[in-house]
Amino acid sequence: MNQRDLEFFVKVVDAGSFSQAAILLGRPQPTLSRYIRDLESDLSIALLYRNGRGVVLTDAGRRLYSRAKIILQQIAEARAEVNALAIGGISSAVIGMPPSLCSVLAPPLTRTLCEAYPKVSLRFVEGLNGHLLEWLLDDRFDVALLYEVEATRRMHAEPLISEVLHLVTTTSGEALPAQIQALHLAEFRLILPSRQHGLRQQVELWAMRHGILLDIAMESDAYSSTLNLVRHGVGATLLPQSAIKDTTAMGQLQSALIVAPQLLRQLVIASPPNKPVSLDLLRFIKLQVRGMDATLGWTAG
Repeated sequence: MNQRDLEFFVKVVDAGSFSQAAILLGRPQPTLSRYIRDLESDLSIALLYRNGRGVVLTDAGRRLYSRAKIILQQIAEARAEVNALAIGGISSAVIGMPPSLCSVLAPPLTRTLCEAYPKVSLRFVEGLNGHLLEWLLDDRFDVALLYEVEATRRMHAEPLISEVLHLVTTTSGEALPAQIQALHLAEFRLILPSRQHGLRQQVELWAMRHGILLDIAMESDAYSSTLNLVRHGVGATLLPQSAIKDTTAMGQLQSALIVAPQLLRQLVIASPPNKPVSLDLLRFIKLQVRGMDATLGWTAG
């Protein structure tokens, strides 16, 4: 058993099937299957069962998966620390985040990183939660900020802040109160992302748990399109106050805090499972986000 065996095993479990893992790893599926069989032979115990929907962990597989995640993360951190010493800090970074967050976080984070590392090369990539998660598992980022969903609980993701969601409508319609009870959301035609994205999943789960009816009239997986549709009175949406700070200041949109109950979502910072990440980069991002808590209505953790 070696690092590669553990990496392939973890990738199969995270992907949910051999076929999907083979695509993510860029390796033939039979080759991947052979590595897992060899690992099981080496350990003299079955780790995975296949079924019609993918793979299922055995008890031994669950134990190894838990250990393997820790081992691979420690290897990645050790490599990152050594690399950081070799290059003298952060030389480049690809950072993924939702559009609503990128608009408020990217400018101050860029200033902070460029002041500390004048030669740093930065690239920000925007995407909705489902896309960010897929790209993160595909090692396209050094680090990503995304909203917690079931999948993020199975990877190395650290909670940063919690956001309270608001009902957002156009200012050309009826004025909103400062707060709106959740049961009144049924009166609004909502524009939300499709079900593959974290916001939609979280909103529907929250509504189901609290018996709240929602009229989801339209799906939009493009953040800018959603805001344009809301501006033109096509429907309403649900977003944190930080996401619409500029448009509300310009008088284009208005918002009401959802209460009884509130609708919260948690932002986490995550790195690819087996890709080295700069600890300095993680530290700078965490400090920047937590330094903006008060101004954007965020709460730590």
